Amino acid sequence: MKHPIKYMLASLAVLVSAPTYVHAQSAGSFVATAGAAWLDFPNSSSTEFRSESAFGTFTSPGTNAEVHNIATPVLLLTYFVTDNIAVQGALGIPPTFRLAGQGQLAPLGPGGPSLPLGNLQPTATIRAWAPIVEVKYYFGHPESKLRPYVGVGVNYTWGSNIHLHPTLEGALNQFAGPGGSIRTSVSPSWNPVLTVGASYNFSKKWYLTGSVTYLPLKTNAEFDAVSRSGSVVLSNKTRITANPIIGFVGIGYRF
Repeated sequence: MKHPIKYMLASLAVLVSAPTYVHAQSAGSFVATAGAAWLDFPNSSSTEFRSESAFGTFTSPGTNAEVHNIATPVLLLTYFVTDNIAVQGALGIPPTFRLAGQGQLAPLGPGGPSLPLGNLQPTATIRAWAPIVEVKYYFGHPESKLRPYVGVGVNYTWGSNIHLHPTLEGALNQFAGPGGSIRTSVSPSWNPVLTVGASYNFSKKWYLTGSVTYLPLKTNAEFDAVSRSGSVVLSNKTRITANPIIGFVGIGYRF
């Protein structure tokens, strides 16, 4: 799962020996970059699932949820305020995260009904919206062919189109009863962003770029059974720590 990140770092290292060339990045330049990002979740995890109902509050020991790695297209829009400082926005097609649950979910406690989350894959899917705004500092001069850079910024992440595994959904519907429904949610969050990378100007207008970004991302996930009257009869919660490492490669054009 981590190999794309290793290849990214190796590619950046190869560019270090590049000579001087014409510039594609200087004060007043507007650059659009299209490429692909690999989101790697090496240490994703969650707290144990906590369930609340009229029968009491119970934690399901050994339960956990992880986020699967995924690739997604990305568009970067960059404006160079000076020859070295640029403001950048990152947009893209929102990827659909696949959550893999583990352990036995026992919402009514020991001795009650339980579900083996490991057999329900993916346990849930979530479409993630995560635009990023960064300020980047480019080392060297606009005439340099190779320009390493560092960036710091902010991200706002929220989720939509949450779908549960049919078996889990069916179990919740039984709790909700006739005319009931299922309610799912993930909490939005603001997150810091840190980036290191390098760009390779191979003409006056075009350049290649590669970067690695770290985004410490956490969210609260909840999936409830709601009765016909609108009251929550069973609530299930967990806090997910994703913390993706994002590798990106792309090609840019200066307007």
